[in-house]
Amino acid sequence: MRIWLGTGVVLALLLLGNSIRDYFFVARVLSIQQVRHEVMQHIAAFERDLRINWTPGSSRLKLLTDEMAAASQKPLWIVLRGPDGEVLEQTGTPEHQAFTHGQEAVHFRTHEPLFDVIPSSQGEVVVEDFPVHGGFERPDVRGPGTGQHGRPFVLATEVAMLLSTADRSSLWPIRRNLMINIASALALLLTVGLTAWGFRSYVRGRRLEQQVEIARQVQANLLPTSIQLAGGVQIAVEYQPADEVAGDFYDAFYTDNGLALVIGDVSGKGIPAALLMGVIHGAVRASAWTDSCASHEGETAELNRLLCERASREQFASMFWCYCDAGNGAVHYVNAGHCPPMLVGLWQGEAEIKRLDAGGPVLGLISGAGYTQGRVEIQPGDVMMLYSDGLVEAMNSAGEEFGDARLAGLLSQSFRESPETIRDSILASVRAFSGGVPPHDDLTFVVAKFESVQA
Repeated sequence: MRIWLGTGVVLALLLLGNSIRDYFFVARVLSIQQVRHEVMQHIAAFERDLRINWTPGSSRLKLLTDEMAAASQKPLWIVLRGPDGEVLEQTGTPEHQAFTHGQEAVHFRTHEPLFDVIPSSQGEVVVEDFPVHGGFERPDVRGPGTGQHGRPFVLATEVAMLLSTADRSSLWPIRRNLMINIASALALLLTVGLTAWGFRSYVRGRRLEQQVEIARQVQANLLPTSIQLAGGVQIAVEYQPADEVAGDFYDAFYTDNGLALVIGDVSGKGIPAALLMGVIHGAVRASAWTDSCASHEGETAELNRLLCERASREQFASMFWCYCDAGNGAVHYVNAGHCPPMLVGLWQGEAEIKRLDAGGPVLGLISGAGYTQGRVEIQPGDVMMLYSDGLVEAMNSAGEEFGDARLAGLLSQSFRESPETIRDSILASVRAFSGGVPPHDDLTFVVAKFESVQA
Protein backbone atom coordinates (compact mmCIF):
# COMPACT_ATOMS: atom_id res chain seq x y z
CA MET A 1 0.00 0.00 0.00
CA ARG A 2 2.78 2.40 0.90
CA ILE A 3 4.57 1.55 -2.32
CA TRP A 4 1.51 2.52 -4.37
CA LEU A 5 1.00 5.72 -2.42
CA GLY A 6 4.65 6.64 -2.85
CA THR A 7 4.42 5.86 -6.55
CA GLY A 8 1.39 8.14 -6.84
CA VAL A 9 3.24 11.00 -5.17
CA VAL A 10 6.29 10.50 -7.41
CA LEU A 11 4.13 10.39 -10.56
CA ALA A 12 2.25 13.52 -9.53
CA LEU A 13 5.50 15.38 -8.89
CA LEU A 14 6.94 14.12 -12.17
CA LEU A 15 3.81 15.25 -13.99
CA LEU A 16 4.02 18.65 -12.33
CA GLY A 17 7.73 19.12 -13.02
CA ASN A 18 7.56 17.74 -16.55
CA SER A 19 4.57 19.95 -17.40
CA ILE A 20 6.37 23.08 -16.23
CA ARG A 21 9.58 22.09 -18.02
CA ASP A 22 7.73 21.29 -21.25
CA TYR A 23 5.85 24.59 -21.09
CA PHE A 24 9.01 26.68 -20.83
CA PHE A 25 10.75 24.61 -23.50
CA VAL A 26 7.87 24.84 -25.99
CA ALA A 27 7.23 28.50 -25.16
CA ARG A 28 10.90 29.28 -25.83
CA VAL A 29 10.92 27.37 -29.13
CA LEU A 30 7.71 29.05 -30.31
CA SER A 31 8.98 32.49 -29.31
CA ILE A 32 12.25 31.95 -31.19
CA GLN A 33 10.37 30.75 -34.26
CA GLN A 34 8.06 33.75 -34.11
CA VAL A 35 10.92 36.26 -33.89
CA ARG A 36 12.82 34.50 -36.69
CA HIS A 37 9.73 34.42 -38.89
CA GLU A 38 9.16 38.15 -38.47
CA VAL A 39 12.79 38.95 -39.28
CA MET A 40 12.79 36.65 -42.33
CA GLN A 41 9.77 38.48 -43.73
CA HIS A 42 11.61 41.80 -43.46
CA ILE A 43 14.78 40.30 -44.98
CA ALA A 44 12.79 38.98 -47.95
CA ALA A 45 11.31 42.43 -48.50
CA PHE A 46 14.79 43.96 -48.14
CA GLU A 47 16.17 41.68 -50.85
CA ARG A 48 13.34 42.70 -53.18
CA ASP A 49 14.09 46.36 -52.47
CA LEU A 50 17.75 45.79 -53.37
CA ARG A 51 16.78 44.41 -56.76
CA ILE A 52 14.22 47.11 -57.51
CA ASN A 53 15.09 50.31 -55.63
CA TRP A 54 18.82 50.20 -54.80
CA THR A 55 21.24 52.20 -56.88
CA PRO A 56 25.03 51.79 -56.74
CA GLY A 57 26.62 54.07 -54.21
CA SER A 58 23.55 54.36 -52.00
CA SER A 59 23.21 52.77 -48.56
CA ARG A 60 21.90 49.26 -48.45
CA LEU A 61 21.57 49.49 -44.69
CA LYS A 62 19.10 52.37 -44.97
CA LEU A 63 16.83 50.20 -47.11
CA LEU A 64 16.89 47.50 -44.44
CA THR A 65 16.40 49.84 -41.49
CA ASP A 66 13.46 51.47 -43.28
CA GLU A 67 11.98 48.01 -43.78
CA MET A 68 12.63 47.00 -40.15
CA ALA A 69 10.87 50.15 -38.93
CA ALA A 70 7.62 48.20 -39.36
CA ALA A 71 8.81 45.46 -37.00
CA SER A 72 7.24 45.02 -33.56
CA GLN A 73 10.46 46.40 -32.05
CA LYS A 74 13.67 47.78 -33.52
CA PRO A 75 16.62 45.38 -33.81
CA LEU A 76 19.44 45.69 -31.29
CA TRP A 77 21.89 45.65 -34.14
CA ILE A 78 22.19 45.03 -37.87
CA VAL A 79 25.51 44.23 -39.53
CA LEU A 80 26.12 43.96 -43.31
CA ARG A 81 29.29 42.07 -44.23
CA GLY A 82 30.84 41.50 -47.63
CA PRO A 83 31.96 38.19 -49.15
CA ASP A 84 35.32 38.43 -47.36
CA GLY A 85 33.74 39.04 -43.96
CA GLU A 86 34.54 42.77 -43.82
CA VAL A 87 31.89 44.95 -42.20
CA LEU A 88 30.35 47.22 -44.82
CA GLU A 89 27.65 48.92 -42.77
CA GLN A 90 26.13 48.48 -39.35
CA THR A 91 23.72 50.01 -36.90
CA GLY A 92 23.86 49.31 -33.19
CA THR A 93 26.78 47.66 -31.43
CA PRO A 94 26.97 43.85 -31.26
CA GLU A 95 27.76 42.75 -27.71
CA HIS A 96 29.09 39.39 -28.88
CA GLN A 97 30.39 37.97 -32.13
CA ALA A 98 27.71 35.42 -32.91
CA PHE A 99 29.22 33.73 -35.99
CA THR A 100 32.59 33.45 -37.68
CA HIS A 101 33.18 34.08 -41.36
CA GLY A 102 33.78 30.34 -41.80
CA GLN A 103 30.40 29.48 -40.29
CA GLU A 104 28.69 31.94 -42.60
CA ALA A 105 30.41 30.47 -45.66
CA VAL A 106 29.50 26.88 -44.76
CA HIS A 107 25.83 27.63 -43.95
CA PHE A 108 25.34 29.84 -46.98
CA ARG A 109 26.85 27.19 -49.22
CA THR A 110 24.64 24.40 -47.78
CA HIS A 111 21.56 26.67 -47.64
CA GLU A 112 21.08 25.97 -43.94
CA PRO A 113 19.78 28.59 -41.49
CA LEU A 114 22.39 30.17 -39.26
CA PHE A 115 20.94 31.50 -36.00
CA ASP A 116 21.57 31.44 -32.28
CA VAL A 117 20.14 32.75 -29.02
CA ILE A 118 22.72 34.61 -26.99
CA PRO A 119 22.62 36.63 -23.76
CA SER A 120 22.90 40.40 -23.73
CA SER A 121 22.58 43.23 -21.25
CA GLN A 122 18.95 43.68 -22.30
CA GLY A 123 18.01 40.01 -22.20
CA GLU A 124 18.23 37.06 -24.56
CA VAL A 125 18.73 37.96 -28.19
CA VAL A 126 17.86 35.96 -31.32
CA VAL A 127 20.67 36.51 -33.83
CA GLU A 128 20.39 35.21 -37.39
CA ASP A 129 22.63 35.58 -40.41
CA PHE A 130 21.03 35.74 -43.87
CA PRO A 131 22.64 35.56 -47.31
CA VAL A 132 21.18 38.46 -49.29
CA HIS A 133 21.87 39.08 -52.98
CA GLY A 134 23.16 42.63 -52.99
CA GLY A 135 23.89 43.21 -56.66
CA PHE A 136 27.26 42.58 -58.38
CA GLU A 137 30.85 43.26 -57.57
CA ARG A 138 32.96 45.56 -59.73
CA PRO A 139 33.17 44.13 -63.26
CA ASP A 140 36.09 41.77 -63.83
CA VAL A 141 38.76 42.97 -66.18
CA ARG A 142 38.69 40.26 -68.77
CA GLY A 143 39.11 42.11 -72.01
CA PRO A 144 36.68 43.26 -74.63
CA GLY A 145 33.35 41.50 -74.95
CA THR A 146 33.52 39.71 -71.65
CA GLY A 147 30.36 41.34 -70.14
CA GLN A 148 29.55 44.23 -67.92
CA HIS A 149 29.07 42.50 -64.54
CA GLY A 150 31.36 40.80 -62.11
CA ARG A 151 30.47 38.05 -59.67
CA PRO A 152 27.17 38.19 -57.74
CA PHE A 153 27.61 40.14 -54.54
CA VAL A 154 26.25 38.31 -51.47
CA LEU A 155 25.72 40.25 -48.27
CA ALA A 156 25.97 38.45 -44.95
CA THR A 157 23.15 40.26 -43.13
CA GLU A 158 23.19 39.74 -39.37
CA VAL A 159 20.07 40.87 -37.47
CA ALA A 160 19.65 40.70 -33.68
CA MET A 161 16.19 40.94 -32.06
CA LEU A 162 15.24 40.62 -28.41
CA LEU A 163 13.48 37.34 -27.68
CA SER A 164 11.03 39.26 -25.48
CA THR A 165 9.52 40.89 -28.58
CA ALA A 166 7.60 37.66 -29.34
CA ASP A 167 3.83 37.93 -29.04
CA ARG A 168 2.97 36.14 -25.78
CA SER A 169 -0.73 35.88 -26.66
CA SER A 170 0.11 33.09 -29.09
CA LEU A 171 1.28 31.00 -26.14
CA TRP A 172 -2.21 30.81 -24.62
CA PRO A 173 -2.96 27.22 -25.87
CA ILE A 174 0.15 25.76 -24.24
CA ARG A 175 -0.38 27.94 -21.16
CA ARG A 176 -3.87 26.48 -20.89
CA ASN A 177 -2.43 22.96 -21.19
CA LEU A 178 0.02 23.83 -18.43
CA MET A 179 -2.81 24.88 -16.12
CA ILE A 180 -4.73 21.68 -16.87
CA ASN A 181 -1.66 19.53 -16.25
CA ILE A 182 -0.85 21.35 -13.01
CA ALA A 183 -4.44 20.92 -11.87
CA SER A 184 -4.26 17.21 -12.74
CA ALA A 185 -1.02 16.80 -10.82
CA LEU A 186 -2.40 18.62 -7.78
CA ALA A 187 -5.60 16.59 -7.97
CA LEU A 188 -3.53 13.41 -8.07
CA LEU A 189 -1.54 14.56 -5.04
CA LEU A 190 -4.77 15.38 -3.22
CA THR A 191 -6.24 11.98 -4.11
CA VAL A 192 -3.13 10.20 -2.86
CA GLY A 193 -3.24 12.23 0.35
CA LEU A 194 -6.91 11.49 0.95
CA THR A 195 -6.36 7.82 0.17
CA ALA A 196 -3.48 7.63 2.62
CA TRP A 197 -5.45 9.46 5.31
CA GLY A 198 -8.93 7.95 4.99
CA PHE A 199 -8.53 4.53 3.44
CA ARG A 200 -5.29 3.11 4.78
CA SER A 201 -7.11 0.25 6.54
CA TYR A 202 -8.90 -0.94 3.39
CA VAL A 203 -7.56 -3.32 0.78
CA ARG A 204 -6.97 -1.95 -2.68
CA GLY A 205 -9.92 -3.74 -4.24
CA ARG A 206 -12.39 -2.48 -1.64
CA ARG A 207 -11.11 1.06 -2.03
CA LEU A 208 -11.61 0.91 -5.78
CA GLU A 209 -15.16 -0.39 -5.36
CA GLN A 210 -16.02 2.45 -3.02
CA GLN A 211 -14.60 5.06 -5.37
CA VAL A 212 -16.62 3.66 -8.27
CA GLU A 213 -19.73 3.66 -6.08
CA ILE A 214 -19.10 7.29 -5.16
CA ALA A 215 -18.69 8.12 -8.85
CA ARG A 216 -21.98 6.35 -9.57
CA GLN A 217 -23.77 8.31 -6.87
CA VAL A 218 -22.30 11.62 -8.05
CA GLN A 219 -23.37 10.83 -11.59
CA ALA A 220 -26.86 9.84 -10.43
CA ASN A 221 -27.19 13.09 -8.47
CA LEU A 222 -26.44 15.07 -11.61
CA LEU A 223 -29.50 13.62 -13.31
CA PRO A 224 -33.04 14.67 -12.36
CA THR A 225 -35.71 12.16 -11.34
CA SER A 226 -39.27 11.88 -12.66
CA ILE A 227 -41.00 15.07 -11.57
CA GLN A 228 -44.08 17.20 -12.21
CA LEU A 229 -42.73 20.35 -13.80
CA ALA A 230 -44.50 23.67 -13.70
CA GLY A 231 -46.07 24.91 -16.91
CA GLY A 232 -48.18 21.87 -17.69
CA VAL A 233 -45.43 19.41 -18.61
CA GLN A 234 -45.09 15.95 -17.06
CA ILE A 235 -41.91 13.91 -17.35
CA ALA A 236 -41.15 10.28 -16.69
CA VAL A 237 -37.62 8.88 -16.94
CA GLU A 238 -36.00 5.45 -17.15
CA TYR A 239 -32.25 5.29 -16.59
CA GLN A 240 -30.41 1.96 -16.40
CA PRO A 241 -26.59 2.04 -16.69
CA ALA A 242 -25.09 -1.12 -18.16
CA ASP A 243 -22.15 -0.76 -15.71
CA GLU A 244 -21.65 1.01 -12.40
CA VAL A 245 -21.30 4.33 -14.23
CA ALA A 246 -22.74 5.27 -17.58
CA GLY A 247 -22.04 7.35 -20.65
CA ASP A 248 -25.74 8.19 -21.12
CA PHE A 249 -27.07 11.40 -19.64
CA TYR A 250 -30.25 13.44 -19.63
CA ASP A 251 -31.51 16.62 -18.02
CA ALA A 252 -34.73 18.60 -17.61
CA PHE A 253 -34.84 22.11 -16.20
CA TYR A 254 -36.52 25.47 -16.72
CA THR A 255 -34.81 28.48 -18.25
CA ASP A 256 -36.05 32.00 -18.92
CA ASN A 257 -37.18 30.81 -22.34
CA GLY A 258 -38.99 27.62 -21.35
CA LEU A 259 -38.45 24.01 -20.42
CA ALA A 260 -35.10 22.54 -21.52
CA LEU A 261 -34.78 18.83 -22.27
CA VAL A 262 -31.43 17.16 -22.96
CA ILE A 263 -30.34 13.62 -23.70
CA GLY A 264 -26.98 12.32 -24.87
CA ASP A 265 -24.78 9.29 -25.25
CA VAL A 266 -20.98 9.24 -24.93
CA SER A 267 -19.14 6.59 -26.91
CA GLY A 268 -17.67 3.77 -24.86
CA LYS A 269 -18.47 2.76 -21.32
CA GLY A 270 -17.14 3.04 -17.79
CA ILE A 271 -15.16 5.82 -16.16
CA PRO A 272 -13.86 7.53 -19.38
CA ALA A 273 -17.38 7.84 -20.77
CA ALA A 274 -18.72 9.02 -17.40
CA LEU A 275 -16.03 11.71 -17.14
CA LEU A 276 -16.80 13.06 -20.59
CA MET A 277 -20.51 12.89 -19.78
CA GLY A 278 -19.88 15.10 -16.74
CA VAL A 279 -18.03 17.67 -18.88
CA ILE A 280 -20.88 17.84 -21.40
CA HIS A 281 -23.53 18.00 -18.67
CA GLY A 282 -21.75 20.94 -17.04
CA ALA A 283 -21.36 22.73 -20.38
CA VAL A 284 -25.07 22.34 -21.09
CA ARG A 285 -26.00 23.90 -17.76
CA ALA A 286 -23.39 26.68 -18.00
CA SER A 287 -24.02 27.92 -21.54
CA ALA A 288 -26.76 30.37 -22.60
CA TRP A 289 -27.98 28.16 -25.42
CA THR A 290 -31.70 28.90 -25.02
CA ASP A 291 -31.38 32.66 -25.70
CA SER A 292 -31.88 32.44 -29.45
CA CYS A 293 -31.51 30.24 -32.51
CA ALA A 294 -28.02 31.67 -33.14
CA SER A 295 -27.01 31.01 -29.52
CA HIS A 296 -28.27 27.43 -29.73
CA GLU A 297 -26.38 26.70 -32.93
CA GLY A 298 -23.26 28.56 -31.78
CA GLU A 299 -23.08 26.80 -28.41
CA THR A 300 -23.45 23.43 -30.12
CA ALA A 301 -20.55 24.25 -32.45
CA GLU A 302 -18.47 25.49 -29.49
CA LEU A 303 -19.14 22.29 -27.53
CA ASN A 304 -18.11 20.28 -30.59
CA ARG A 305 -14.89 22.29 -30.84
CA LEU A 306 -14.16 21.73 -27.15
CA LEU A 307 -14.57 17.97 -27.45
CA CYS A 308 -12.50 17.84 -30.66
CA GLU A 309 -9.64 19.57 -28.83
CA ARG A 310 -9.88 17.88 -25.45
CA ALA A 311 -11.38 14.40 -25.92
CA SER A 312 -9.41 11.54 -27.46
CA ARG A 313 -10.14 10.59 -31.05
CA GLU A 314 -11.84 7.41 -29.80
CA GLN A 315 -14.38 9.41 -27.79
CA PHE A 316 -17.30 11.38 -29.13
CA ALA A 317 -20.87 12.05 -28.05
CA SER A 318 -24.29 12.31 -29.58
CA MET A 319 -26.73 14.77 -28.02
CA PHE A 320 -30.21 16.15 -28.49
CA TRP A 321 -31.09 19.34 -26.67
CA CYS A 322 -34.21 21.43 -26.97
CA TYR A 323 -36.22 24.09 -25.24
CA CYS A 324 -40.00 24.12 -25.32
CA ASP A 325 -41.50 27.54 -25.93
CA ALA A 326 -45.00 26.83 -24.64
CA GLY A 327 -46.07 30.43 -25.18
CA ASN A 328 -45.61 30.03 -28.94
CA GLY A 329 -46.47 26.34 -29.02
CA ALA A 330 -43.10 25.21 -30.40
CA VAL A 331 -40.04 23.14 -29.60
CA HIS A 332 -36.64 24.45 -30.74
CA TYR A 333 -33.94 21.79 -30.93
CA VAL A 334 -30.55 20.73 -32.25
CA ASN A 335 -29.87 17.05 -32.85
CA ALA A 336 -26.13 16.33 -32.85
CA GLY A 337 -26.10 12.82 -34.30
CA HIS A 338 -28.44 11.40 -31.64
CA CYS A 339 -31.33 8.96 -32.10
CA PRO A 340 -34.09 11.25 -33.45
CA PRO A 341 -36.70 11.77 -30.69
CA MET A 342 -40.31 11.05 -31.57
CA LEU A 343 -43.03 13.67 -31.16
CA VAL A 344 -46.43 11.94 -31.09
CA GLY A 345 -49.76 13.73 -31.46
CA LEU A 346 -53.10 13.66 -33.23
CA TRP A 347 -53.47 14.73 -36.82
CA GLN A 348 -56.99 14.54 -38.27
CA GLY A 349 -57.92 12.04 -35.57
CA GLU A 350 -54.96 9.73 -36.22
CA ALA A 351 -51.72 9.33 -34.28
CA GLU A 352 -48.84 11.00 -36.10
CA ILE A 353 -45.14 10.65 -35.28
CA LYS A 354 -42.57 13.30 -36.21
CA ARG A 355 -38.85 12.59 -36.07
CA LEU A 356 -36.72 15.44 -34.72
CA ASP A 357 -33.55 14.98 -36.75
CA ALA A 358 -32.42 18.50 -37.74
CA GLY A 359 -29.00 19.51 -36.45
CA GLY A 360 -25.63 18.10 -37.46
CA PRO A 361 -23.01 15.39 -36.78
CA VAL A 362 -21.95 13.92 -33.44
CA LEU A 363 -19.88 16.08 -31.10
CA GLY A 364 -16.10 15.70 -30.91
CA LEU A 365 -15.52 13.97 -34.23
CA ILE A 366 -15.51 16.61 -36.99
CA SER A 367 -13.72 19.85 -36.17
CA GLY A 368 -15.51 22.90 -37.54
CA ALA A 369 -18.83 21.12 -38.07
CA GLY A 370 -21.91 23.35 -38.38
CA TYR A 371 -25.27 22.83 -36.71
CA THR A 372 -28.81 23.96 -37.59
CA GLN A 373 -31.64 24.49 -35.14
CA GLY A 374 -34.91 22.74 -35.94
CA ARG A 375 -38.41 23.85 -34.94
CA VAL A 376 -41.59 21.82 -34.52
CA GLU A 377 -45.02 22.87 -33.30
CA ILE A 378 -46.65 21.22 -30.28
CA GLN A 379 -50.25 20.83 -29.18
CA PRO A 380 -51.87 19.92 -25.85
CA GLY A 381 -51.60 16.17 -25.33
CA ASP A 382 -48.51 15.75 -27.52
CA VAL A 383 -45.83 13.38 -26.21
CA MET A 384 -42.11 13.68 -26.86
CA MET A 385 -40.01 10.55 -26.52
CA LEU A 386 -36.23 11.07 -26.10
CA TYR A 387 -34.13 7.90 -25.98
CA SER A 388 -30.63 6.49 -26.35
CA ASP A 389 -29.63 3.69 -28.68
CA GLY A 390 -29.57 1.26 -25.75
CA LEU A 391 -33.37 1.14 -26.01
CA VAL A 392 -33.82 0.35 -29.70
CA GLU A 393 -30.68 -1.84 -29.83
CA ALA A 394 -31.78 -4.11 -26.97
CA MET A 395 -31.40 -7.69 -28.27
CA ASN A 396 -33.15 -10.99 -27.72
CA SER A 397 -31.49 -14.40 -27.65
CA ALA A 398 -31.68 -14.60 -31.46
CA GLY A 399 -29.65 -11.40 -31.88
CA GLU A 400 -32.65 -9.40 -33.11
CA GLU A 401 -32.89 -5.74 -32.05
CA PHE A 402 -35.98 -4.15 -30.50
CA GLY A 403 -35.88 -1.46 -33.18
CA ASP A 404 -37.49 1.91 -33.91
CA ALA A 405 -40.59 0.37 -35.49
CA ARG A 406 -41.65 -1.42 -32.30
CA LEU A 407 -41.04 1.72 -30.26
CA ALA A 408 -43.11 3.85 -32.67
CA GLY A 409 -45.95 1.31 -32.53
CA LEU A 410 -46.01 1.36 -28.73
CA LEU A 411 -46.06 5.16 -28.68
CA SER A 412 -48.90 5.34 -31.19
CA GLN A 413 -50.98 3.06 -28.97
CA SER A 414 -50.18 4.56 -25.57
CA PHE A 415 -49.45 8.27 -26.08
CA ARG A 416 -52.82 9.25 -24.58
CA GLU A 417 -51.76 7.74 -21.25
CA SER A 418 -49.70 9.42 -18.52
CA PRO A 419 -45.91 9.59 -18.96
CA GLU A 420 -45.44 7.03 -16.17
CA THR A 421 -47.81 4.58 -17.87
CA ILE A 422 -46.07 5.07 -21.23
CA ARG A 423 -42.67 4.53 -19.61
CA ASP A 424 -43.76 1.35 -17.83
CA SER A 425 -45.37 -0.02 -20.98
CA ILE A 426 -42.20 0.52 -23.03
CA LEU A 427 -39.98 -0.93 -20.32
CA ALA A 428 -42.19 -4.03 -19.97
CA SER A 429 -42.14 -4.55 -23.74
CA VAL A 430 -38.34 -4.29 -23.90
CA ARG A 431 -37.91 -6.77 -21.06
CA ALA A 432 -40.35 -9.21 -22.62
CA PHE A 433 -38.57 -8.89 -25.97
CA SER A 434 -35.04 -9.40 -24.60
CA GLY A 435 -36.14 -12.43 -22.57
CA GLY A 436 -33.54 -11.97 -19.86
CA VAL A 437 -30.57 -11.25 -22.18
CA PRO A 438 -28.25 -8.88 -20.24
CA PRO A 439 -28.13 -5.35 -21.71
CA HIS A 440 -24.96 -4.50 -23.61
CA ASP A 441 -25.49 -0.74 -23.44
CA ASP A 442 -26.96 1.90 -21.14
CA LEU A 443 -30.73 2.24 -21.45
CA THR A 444 -32.12 5.76 -21.08
CA PHE A 445 -35.35 7.36 -22.21
CA VAL A 446 -37.44 10.38 -21.27
CA VAL A 447 -41.19 10.71 -21.83
CA ALA A 448 -42.48 14.31 -21.76
CA LYS A 449 -46.18 15.09 -22.11
CA PHE A 450 -47.40 18.62 -22.86
CA GLU A 451 -50.69 19.07 -21.05
CA SER A 452 -51.24 22.73 -21.89
CA VAL A 453 -49.89 24.91 -24.70
CA GLN A 454 -50.83 28.53 -25.10
CA ALA A 455 -51.63 29.67 -28.63
